[in-house]
Amino acid sequence: MKTYSQSILALTWVILLLAMQPYDALSRQSTGMHFLLVGPSAHNMGASDGHTAALTGASAIYLNPALLSLEKQSSATVSYMVWPATDTQNSFAGLVYKSGRQAFGVALLSSLNDDIPARTGATTNPDGYFALRYFSLAGSYSRNIGPLAFGFTGMYLYEQFFRQDASGFAVNTGLALNLLEERARLGVSLRNLGSMQDLAETATRLPTLLSVGTDIQLLQLSTSAIDDEIPLLISVVADYNIPLNEVSGSREGSILAQDDGYLNAGIEVNIAEIIDLRAGLRTGATERRLNFGAGLFVSDFYFNYAFLPFQSGFGVAHAVSLQYYF
Repeated sequence: MKTYSQSILALTWVILLLAMQPYDALSRQSTGMHFLLVGPSAHNMGASDGHTAALTGASAIYLNPALLSLEKQSSATVSYMVWPATDTQNSFAGLVYKSGRQAFGVALLSSLNDDIPARTGATTNPDGYFALRYFSLAGSYSRNIGPLAFGFTGMYLYEQFFRQDASGFAVNTGLALNLLEERARLGVSLRNLGSMQDLAETATRLPTLLSVGTDIQLLQLSTSAIDDEIPLLISVVADYNIPLNEVSGSREGSILAQDDGYLNAGIEVNIAEIIDLRAGLRTGATERRLNFGAGLFVSDFYFNYAFLPFQSGFGVAHAVSLQYYF
């Protein structure tokens, strides 16, 4: 039988082997709907969104729906992100309901920028301002068979740019596998596979993404404080992502145009099952290289905050979320 260390090494090799594979873009055209690649909750953002294999509640509706049936209990999540430098606001609300080996999920995700200047010529002052709006309504189903789970999400999508709007549909699907008595987990998901109607004369390309990830409880120990022992649990998450539609000009700074796959990785320290401290790293072409976050458990509530510094003068974004377990 493999030891714990050997199994951890095997999981690491899965990520490394994928990272060495060549990436061929299916399309060189730029794509939109970038809000689907952000978060969706503060918990996810603090770890650089590397949660294809991590249990984070209703966020899995957009990240990997297979994870929903591996949750221990039902939960509801609300999250809000503000990026002052670009007047961008992202909102998320989701519910996951557990019923035996099955789980059902429903979620709303939106992004708003209502301060974009409009000009009809080369003028100093804009003629006015207009809004850029994105919206998604999603429903999910997941089921587990022992340690293996599968899931599916269907999404209605809507976008509005100036006086033009369009709608569309997309799906997310995924698999997840618990390993080593749930001390490790492997996940794979295909996200945002679908299409939009024409916006003016051209349809927006969806940011389709293939992700493979791990969530590993790396180290468990305790430290002394006065006369008490404080347990610490150190976990590592990592996703390797292959964009199947090239992304460019993301206002959310999530991904810029790139020809290769990229890695989202994060580390989290849980202190006495009360406080979480986390940090994340993104590789590839991104304006959001490092991310930081913290979480606090109070009874059945889980509060999270994410600090998201952007490069190239784009300032800092802040995100908060509240999760309730029932």
